[in-house]
Amino acid sequence: MLYMCQKTRGRLKTEASQEKQQEMQSLTVPSVQAMVAATGRATVPPRYLRPAEVVAGDSEAQIPIIDYQRLLLELELDHCGEESARLHRACQDWGFFQLINHSVPDDVVEGMKISIQQFFQLPMETKKQFALERGQQEGYGQHFVFSEDQKLDWADMLYLYTQPHESRNTKLWPDQPANFRSTLDVYSGAVKDVSDSLLATMTKNLGLKREAIADKCIPGMQSVRINYYPPCAQAEKVVGLSPHSDADLLTLVLQVNHVQGLQIKRNGSWLPVKPVSGAFLVNIGDMFEVFTNGRYKSIEHRAVVDPKEERLSVAAFHLPNVHAMIGPLKEMAAHEEDAYKTLDHESFMKLFYGRKLEGKSFLEQMKLN
Repeated sequence: MLYMCQKTRGRLKTEASQEKQQEMQSLTVPSVQAMVAATGRATVPPRYLRPAEVVAGDSEAQIPIIDYQRLLLELELDHCGEESARLHRACQDWGFFQLINHSVPDDVVEGMKISIQQFFQLPMETKKQFALERGQQEGYGQHFVFSEDQKLDWADMLYLYTQPHESRNTKLWPDQPANFRSTLDVYSGAVKDVSDSLLATMTKNLGLKREAIADKCIPGMQSVRINYYPPCAQAEKVVGLSPHSDADLLTLVLQVNHVQGLQIKRNGSWLPVKPVSGAFLVNIGDMFEVFTNGRYKSIEHRAVVDPKEERLSVAAFHLPNVHAMIGPLKEMAAHEEDAYKTLDHESFMKLFYGRKLEGKSFLEQMKLN
């Protein structure tokens, strides 16, 4: 009888846990692009309207620019030169930088841009074939929506796992335009190579052995979020992507068209980022902050929209392998107390995707005190 009671309690506890997990799955929301096409830019439903926040405007402060080819040379020579030092300062003081002279070929970048633009020009019924299913992370739709009264982002997105190859769900990879899959395959591999080199230099800059992080990234994971931000006549009252910090180690963002929109939180206000032509925008994620016990910090950022033109971008997120433990590296915590908890990779990501985007509130859950 006691055994049956324990078994029943265990079953009820499991069912309750499953129900709670079901409750925390992102809800399905309408396509903003389709809504704008049907009603025009002048109509903005109340769920998208938000109070305005302070923007730094045309501040003279600009995020650092890092030359990738110079970094590679210093890495090959095992020499911490001026560019490595510049990267170290950018990681410590900004958490964001623009990467010029990267190794991704121009034709690969341009091909990716064209494929993204063509995908979002497809009829809605075609895009729905790749729709995000409830309880899943991949597909076309929107993440981080957990209640019917939650404020929504003025955007649609396509989210896909890209590296390693065995992680891909190719049925959600659009087969239109015709070269989308092959273009994304080449692009994702080239961008991951850049990320791996950056992580190697950043690890060295912290006084760590290269394998301290590299070993956790064999094989490293990568996913992409392809963003479409429709124009909005009340652009100052909506947000394209809610304020947040990324969960990963390192994010590389490609600006697809000329319309700007990325802003970072600095000194209490939003600083607009002016992308350098041909550069990747790179930022540190929460996992890197945890690994370094706070030495390198992830930075809160958001996306705003334009009143007249659409904006498109693609973010490539780079993470450790699925078996990695996410916690302060022993080398970083040798002379100080751990500031963050240690979780397995799966639990870390479930926590991240189980709550709405709200500044750096997710990382607060990871802190010990």
